[in-house]
Amino acid sequence: MSLFQVLQRAGRTLRAPGIAARLMVAFLAVAVLVFAANFFVVKAVLIERSTTVYPSPEPRVPQPPSSPHVAPKPLPPAPRRLETAALRATLERYRAAVRERIDANTESSSTEQLQAAAELQRAVGDFSGEARNIGSALDAERVSASITAYLADAAESIAAADDRRVAARHYRTLADDLYGLARQPLEDSRPIFGRVLAHQELRLYCEALDELRRIATTDDLQGVEENELRALHVLTANERAFRRSPGADWYVAQQRQFEQLTDVRGTVSHLSEELATFRARDLESGEDLVNSIPNVILGPVPRMTPPAPQTAQKTIDIPPIAAAVRPITTESVTYEEDHDKRTLIALISGSVIVLLLIVGVGTVISIERPVRRLLDATARIARGEAAVRVERGGIRELDTLAVAFNRMADELQQARAVTLEYQQGLEQKVAERTRELKHFAENDYLTRLPNRRQFFTTLNQALRNAGSSGRSVAVFFLDVDNFKYINDSLGHAFGDRVLLSLANRLKEAVQNAGIAARFGGDEFTVLLEDTGSVEDVRQVGERIVRAFQTALTIDGRELIVGVSVGVSIYPEHEQEAESLLKAADAALFRAKKLGRSQLAIYTPDLLEIVASNFTTEQGLRRAIERDEFELVFQPEVDCASFETRLVEALIRWRTNDGRLMSPADFLSIAEEAGLIVEISDWVLGRAVQTAAQWYHGSWPEVRVAVNISPRQLLDRGFSQRLQRLLRQAQLPPRCIELELTESVLQTGPTTLEALRQLQAQGVAIALDDFGTGYSSLSSLQQLPLSRVKLDRSLIADMDVNGRSHSMVRAIIGMCRQLGLEITAEGVERQEQFDLLASQGIYVQGYLLSAPVAEHELNETRARIVALGEELLLRSRTGTHAIVHDLASSRRSRMLKDR
Repeated sequence: MSLFQVLQRAGRTLRAPGIAARLMVAFLAVAVLVFAANFFVVKAVLIERSTTVYPSPEPRVPQPPSSPHVAPKPLPPAPRRLETAALRATLERYRAAVRERIDANTESSSTEQLQAAAELQRAVGDFSGEARNIGSALDAERVSASITAYLADAAESIAAADDRRVAARHYRTLADDLYGLARQPLEDSRPIFGRVLAHQELRLYCEALDELRRIATTDDLQGVEENELRALHVLTANERAFRRSPGADWYVAQQRQFEQLTDVRGTVSHLSEELATFRARDLESGEDLVNSIPNVILGPVPRMTPPAPQTAQKTIDIPPIAAAVRPITTESVTYEEDHDKRTLIALISGSVIVLLLIVGVGTVISIERPVRRLLDATARIARGEAAVRVERGGIRELDTLAVAFNRMADELQQARAVTLEYQQGLEQKVAERTRELKHFAENDYLTRLPNRRQFFTTLNQALRNAGSSGRSVAVFFLDVDNFKYINDSLGHAFGDRVLLSLANRLKEAVQNAGIAARFGGDEFTVLLEDTGSVEDVRQVGERIVRAFQTALTIDGRELIVGVSVGVSIYPEHEQEAESLLKAADAALFRAKKLGRSQLAIYTPDLLEIVASNFTTEQGLRRAIERDEFELVFQPEVDCASFETRLVEALIRWRTNDGRLMSPADFLSIAEEAGLIVEISDWVLGRAVQTAAQWYHGSWPEVRVAVNISPRQLLDRGFSQRLQRLLRQAQLPPRCIELELTESVLQTGPTTLEALRQLQAQGVAIALDDFGTGYSSLSSLQQLPLSRVKLDRSLIADMDVNGRSHSMVRAIIGMCRQLGLEITAEGVERQEQFDLLASQGIYVQGYLLSAPVAEHELNETRARIVALGEELLLRSRTGTHAIVHDLASSRRSRMLKDR
C-alpha cells in the first residue's frame, strides 16, 4: 500500500479535518520523506579520511650564566597635583540649578538649587583644604573668592526673580480687578435696557482690558505695554461719555487703578532688566569663572635624595625559539556510486511532489466549494428569500461557518417576521399620528379651537361664497384685557387654564351664529357669515363682550376677565381676508382706547391711527439708543413756606425732527409694545443721577418723585436694582419717592412685599391719581404709603362745585388722620390755590410752575417763593367771596334736591 493510500484512508476515518490538521499532516509527510532522502544521500556520499598530524618536539633553550645584578638609575620626583574636575562639575550643576530656579519657583527647583549650593560650598572647602596641602593657597583663595562672589550674585538674582513673579501676579490681579470694575456697568445695563449710554465705548474698553488680561500671563509681562496704552487711550478718549455714564466716580477709580497698574508694570520691567543683566553676565562671567579654574593645580616639586649604589649585573640574550613541525598529510578513499540508491532517491522525491500536489488540490476544493455555497446563500438572502440553508461539508472551519450561517438565517427569518409585524403596527401609528397632526395643523393644541391657519382657510372660503351670493361677512378680533398681569402674577400654567375657560365661554357666546378660533396668545377671532345690518353685527359683538363680564371660576378662584372686540365687515370695509383682519385689529385698538371691555367697529381713519402708532413704536425702540429722552421737573410746593421740597420727574421725547412729545403721546403706545419697563428704568436711573448731583451740590434736601409702572414691581430684582443705583450715586434713599397707581394692587402680594421692603429702607411711596378710576379706601390701608396725590379731576372744579370742594376737604382730613402727606395736582387757577392754601398741603400745577429743565430748577425755586407770597396776598382779598359763592351753591342744590 502506498503512502498516499494510507493518508487517504486516514483522512476518511477522520471527521472533516481542519486546515491546520491537513497542513500539519502534509508537513509531517514531507519531513519524513526528506529525512529518508537525506539518510540515503549521506550513506552514498564520498568518504574522506585524513591522517593524524604529529608536530616535532620543541628545542631546549640554553640558560645564560648568572651574573651580578645592576640597579637602574632613579627618576626625579614629579610635582604634586590637584585635580579640579569635581569642583568644575559642581559649579556647572549649581549654575544650571540657579537658571532653573530663576525660571520657575517650584519645590523641585528650590530643592535642587539649595542642594547644589551646599555641594558647591563643600566642594570649595575641600578644594581649599587640598590646595593648601599641596602648597597652592593663593589659588585656593582666588577660586574661593570668585565662587563666593558668584553665589552672592546668584542669590540676588533669585530674589529678583521671586520679586518679579510677585509683582507680575500683582499686576494680573490689578488687571482682573480693573476689568471687573469696568465690566460691572455693562453687566448692569443688560436688564435695564439703555442704562449705560456709552455702552459701545464701554464694550471697546472692556475688550481692551480683556486682551490685556489675556496676554499678561508671563512673568516678564511681555507685550502688555501696548495693550495697556490702547485701553488707556479708549478710557481717556471717551472721558466725557464715561463721566456721564457710568459716572465720574467710576472714571476716577479707573484712572487710579491704571496708575497702580503702570507702577507695577514698571517694577516688573526693572526686575526683568536686572534678571536680563544677570543672565548676560552669567553667560560671560559664569563661563569665565568655570574656565578660570585650571584642570590641574601643581604644587612645588619635592627634593630628591641621592640613589643608593647598585651591584652591576649582566644582561643575557635569549636566543629565539625554534620549532620543527612535520608537514600534515591527508589520505582520501572514494567509493563508487550506487545506481539503485539513486533511483530510490528519485522515486522518493517524485512522491513528495505528488503528495504536495494532492494535498494542495484537496485543500483548495475543500475550501472553494463551501465558500461558493456560502456566497450563493448570501446572495439569495440579499434578494429577500427567507428559507435559505447552506449544505454542510468541507473543512471543519467552513463547516462550522455553515452551521452559524444557517442559525443566522433562522434568526433573520424570525426577525423579518417580527419586523413585518412591527411595520404593520408602525403604519397604523403613522396613520393615526398623521390624523392627529392634521388635526393639530388646523386646531389649537390648548383650546381645541380652529387655529390661525384654519381660520384663514374658512374665511377665504366664506369670502368666495359671499362674493358669489352678494352676502356680507363679519370678522371679530378679540383680545383679553390685561392678560399679561395674570401670567406674571399667577403663572403661565394658570394662564393656560384661563385661556381654556375663555375659549369655552367664547364658544358658548357664539354658539351657532359663527365660528370661533384662537388667533394666537390671548387673541381670538370670530367669523360671522351671512350677516345682516351693521346694527346686527353690533348686537353680536356686544353679546360677546357681555359674556365675559361674568366671573370665571378657575381652581376655586373667581376671575372677571374682560375682552376688547374690534369688528370689520365684508364688503363695506375690505375685500380680502388679510385686509379684513387688519381692519378688525385697528378697530380693536380703538376699543382698548375706549377703556377696554368695549366694542368698536372699523372706520377708515383707524388705519391712519394704527400707522401713526406703529411709527411711534418704531421710534421708541430706537429712542433710548439715540439718547432722545429728556427729563423735566415740576415742583411740588409747600403751601406753608412756599419752598420746593419735592420735584416730580417727567419724561419728554425729543424726536429726530426736533418735536418735543409729552408722555400722553407715547407712553400708552410704549405700554402696548412692551417698552414701558425699559423707559421707566431709564427714567429711574436718570432721576437718581440728577438727584445725586443736586444732593452733592447746591440742594442737599432734594427729593425727586419718579413714576413707576406695575410691571417694574413684578420684577423681583427691582428693589435690588434701585438700591444698587442709590449706592453707585451715593444718594440716601430718602431723596427718592416712588409714585404708583392703585393698579399695583392687582399684581399680587409679591409686589406689596417689595414696596414694604423699599419703605423700610427709607424710600418714600406715593399713591398717584387718587380720586379717579376705581379708587378705593382699601388702597390707603393695604399700600405702605407716605404720600397721597389728589388727581387733577378732583381739583379741576372745586372752586365752582361745592361737592368737589367738600370731597377734597374730606380726603385731606382722612389722610392727615392716617399720617400721610398730601399733594394736590393740577392747580392752575388762583381760586383753586385760595381754597388749598389754608389746608397746609403741597400743591403742584401750572399756576406755580410748569415742568422745567434741570438747569432751570434753581431759578424756578427762587421765583416760586416770590410768586407764592403774591398769590397769598391775592387770596386774602378773594377768599371770603369764594366761600360765600360755594355756600350759596350748596344751599341751592339742597333746595333743588328737596
